[in-house]
Amino acid sequence: MEKWLSLWSIGQSKTKEDMKAIKNAGFEGVEIWAEHKSAKEDLKLAEQCGLKVGLHLPFHDLNLATPYEKVGSFILDITRHWLEELGKYGGGHAVIHGGSAWASENKDEDRLKVIERLKRIREIAIEQKVELLFENQIPDSLNYMHIYPSSVEEWLNILIQTDTTACLDTGHLAVLGASLDETVKTLGNRLASVHFSDNDAKGDLHQLPGDGVSKVGTEELLKILHKNNYKGPVVFEINPYTYSLSEILLHSSVKVEIE
Repeated sequence: MEKWLSLWSIGQSKTKEDMKAIKNAGFEGVEIWAEHKSAKEDLKLAEQCGLKVGLHLPFHDLNLATPYEKVGSFILDITRHWLEELGKYGGGHAVIHGGSAWASENKDEDRLKVIERLKRIREIAIEQKVELLFENQIPDSLNYMHIYPSSVEEWLNILIQTDTTACLDTGHLAVLGASLDETVKTLGNRLASVHFSDNDAKGDLHQLPGDGVSKVGTEELLKILHKNNYKGPVVFEINPYTYSLSEILLHSSVKVEIE
């Protein structure tokens, strides 16, 4: 396993000194946040500092379940652009969200759109030698919309139908109320990345591990992952509006050796 940091965790402005500090803190890679205005420069800085790179694909306003084909085509074009950018830097993985049905009554029909678009995006990713990772989400508590995926079962079903691998967000899973141990076991070798943070089990607060109520610290997470022969990155995805970069790098949960 490897310790990574999501660059969402340090906000919009980043410097070479920030990247060096991340590297010196024992991180082996960073996940670029494509929605940051500095994303392309961040790719360069990461390479200059000897950090591996992955990418969180843009998702705001880019709903894979959209009923509009023109919007669907635009999503594919934007996604292709970012996968090509990542490919230039030898990026290994890109994380994608599934979007939402406009109304829960349409969830079965719109799931087919998500599956078809994910298949097409995976083909683009393969062309760029990038592994596409589909991330678990938090259901709409009102059941007005339907978020893809809204359960571990639905997530696994879409992963199988699209032949994509999984990015497991521990914070999303905590709000869902599903077992981390059982979910990792269920995903098996489809699990390719972990987004790691804590919360109050009510909202996706992206707290540092141990600052929330999940009781899953870094050591506990590693035990579960080791037990299931997981070999991928553990990506700390921490709220930049709550913590500074120095607070993240000095936190006890981050100092745990990951191997």
